[in-house]
Amino acid sequence: MRELTYSKTAKNLIRFFCIDGIVVEILYILHLLYRTGFTLEIPEITNLHTFMMSDLNTAIVNTVSLVLFFIFLFVPQHISIFALISFLYSFKIILVDTVAAYPIGQLLYLMGTACLVFLGFYKNHRILKIIISVSINYILIFHNIQFGIDVLINSLITAISYSLVFFVTLFFSVSFFRFLYVRKNARIWDLSQYPELTKRDKEWLRDILDEKRYEEIAADSGITVGTLKNRMHQIFNIVGIDDRISLLATYGGYEVKF
Repeated sequence: MRELTYSKTAKNLIRFFCIDGIVVEILYILHLLYRTGFTLEIPEITNLHTFMMSDLNTAIVNTVSLVLFFIFLFVPQHISIFALISFLYSFKIILVDTVAAYPIGQLLYLMGTACLVFLGFYKNHRILKIIISVSINYILIFHNIQFGIDVLINSLITAISYSLVFFVTLFFSVSFFRFLYVRKNARIWDLSQYPELTKRDKEWLRDILDEKRYEEIAADSGITVGTLKNRMHQIFNIVGIDDRISLLATYGGYEVKF
């Protein structure tokens, strides 16, 4: 996974998230202790199933998460800790509380997965890792069959619905912010500063920056490739470029303005 560096503002924002998580965990643990009279249902635990369903299990998950939040508070650059917290909660909720009753379990699983994407976990062997991630998610959900087929079906419907909302929201959000970034950082090559260029000359330059081949440009313009190359040699001299390769290297990614 890749190393991450953050600005001071970003680190402080992450620390704020950690403090918020710490407060929630402490309040939840105190609430569990108060509600169970500090017993955490320990006398009722007789096997693995009753342990999984008990308040003791919930208290353990919350305590581990509390410790992880404290660690994350001091090393905010380690997003993997946040992914671990997300998966820890999602596994507990999906297995014990069911997605049908608590849809946040599915969102936490997706959030943990998003952290792994951000960390570059899926960069290598992407398809295999995606298949494994999806399989684990639905294996956990199918465990809800213990509560009945109706609960399982409702859990599947909820998981698929929330996943759809999550990914659609993520797609449009990323697309929007990418558009804002590109527009803010767009580089413009103003060809109006070269009065010697005709409108067609400028269109040819734009076509080359769009990585069109000379054969395509010549065919679109109704001229031979030789004629086009001769004129392009003159155009390159006008704009101070040696050749096509130099043009792409210098102005590749620029927006052409006539």
